[in-house]
Amino acid sequence: MGCSLISTIKKQGKDLLAELDRVDWPSKQKVLSATYAVVAVSVFVGFFLWGADLLISWGMKFILPHQ
Repeated sequence: MGCSLISTIKKQGKDLLAELDRVDWPSKQKVLSATYAVVAVSVFVGFFLWGADLLISWGMKFILPHQ
């Protein structure tokens, strides 16, 4: 049983390396471009949500009673 387990693990390791060789990895330029896009969209959404929260908070001051 122990020998069978070790041979199975070795086979899975070889299969993993073979699969990683078939992967079509993106170029550095594509990764950087996608990273910049994600950062830009994240900053935009962050500012949008901040502004919406500020606007809603300001509007609620007129609706809710002051304490």
